[in-house]
Amino acid sequence: MKRVFLVVIFIFSLLPSSANAVVMKNLKPVVELAYLNSDQVSDLALTPVSIVLVGTTESASSAWINGPLGGLSDGFIAAYTAQGAPLWNLRLGGAANEIASSVAIDIDGSIWVVGASTSLVTPTASSTPTKVLNPDNVTLDPAQPINTPLNRIKIWQISSTGTLLNTFEFIAESVVNPKQLLITAEGVAIIGDYYEKKEVKGFYLSASKTGTFLPIIKYGVKSTQINSAILNKDGSITAVGVSGELLLKIKPLSKLDAISLKISATGALQQVARATLKSTTRSWNSIDTGLLQGGKVSYSNKTEAAITKFSSLGKPTWNTRYLAKSAALVATGKNSWASFTSSGVIKGVPAWKPKSATPVVLELGKKGEVITSYSLTSPAVAIAANNEIGTVLITDSGISFGLVLIN
Repeated sequence: MKRVFLVVIFIFSLLPSSANAVVMKNLKPVVELAYLNSDQVSDLALTPVSIVLVGTTESASSAWINGPLGGLSDGFIAAYTAQGAPLWNLRLGGAANEIASSVAIDIDGSIWVVGASTSLVTPTASSTPTKVLNPDNVTLDPAQPINTPLNRIKIWQISSTGTLLNTFEFIAESVVNPKQLLITAEGVAIIGDYYEKKEVKGFYLSASKTGTFLPIIKYGVKSTQINSAILNKDGSITAVGVSGELLLKIKPLSKLDAISLKISATGALQQVARATLKSTTRSWNSIDTGLLQGGKVSYSNKTEAAITKFSSLGKPTWNTRYLAKSAALVATGKNSWASFTSSGVIKGVPAWKPKSATPVVLELGKKGEVITSYSLTSPAVAIAANNEIGTVLITDSGISFGLVLIN
């Protein structure tokens, strides 16, 4: 009888205790940054002591971005302390329309930002016809400059104290959308999307730190997009995105596959890995150090946020998917972090049964298990992590950005 009793105790000791179950905690921003128009934060970078965010503003004025609006939109950069106190900010704009999309911190502390701008074109002025009666000597209004589509890639270099050091520009033949800037041994590398009529291709562009650009390199023909990238130790780049066409003689497995690309330091496409599930479309939307990748899987009747840790290109260590209304954004700190808009249960958080789609951020362990979980007041649009500050998210409520800190 005593032996049976001991066996029962042992079995119960193996069952998970509700006291040790992960609980979803509420997390609120430490700072709210109000905006008036269709403003957007695109990227986030951390130094050991500060938080740097970049994006695009269409607001005529701002309480936290100095100066008036230049064109219809301006890029901007803003820096904050590790506690969320403002340090400095700077508009990255002029008379044309600009956007800012990615930021990286250089080894000397300077900050590099990539974006795009329109070109200002002044139409040829019409002269007053000589044979037309003009008794009042009326002069025609001068032709007004017009903006082209976003066909110029812009690079800004800013000091650690917010002084604009350099501006460089690459004029493309078509519409460009730069997604990521990486600092390389030779200078900087930019990846993104290149649009020609109804077709979209991925692109790679490199430049020296004095503004000398090499020719642009394109990937795909009609349906390839690159969303995010990291620099590898050997100088190559791992980029992620989505494609529905042949790449390196590797055929698509579905209408749209999530793709991981290895690109050499000179821009040559070296490897392609595809992720797909039957009767779905997939995409990778973000990647961080250690080959942590986040994206989404779209079925006919549902969407899942996908998070995968790879040991090498196309070789997953672990992966997990959650019912969601968005793709997963990921960041690597002491552990792995992922944020998405949850629409269902989360394994490892037994009490989480949202009645409506709710933004969350999860800390994941070495096997993808949930260690901590937080609900957010608004969806995250950018995430970053380091050992000194912790994990930082920028959320967007539709009327303000929230700066969220997890130490």
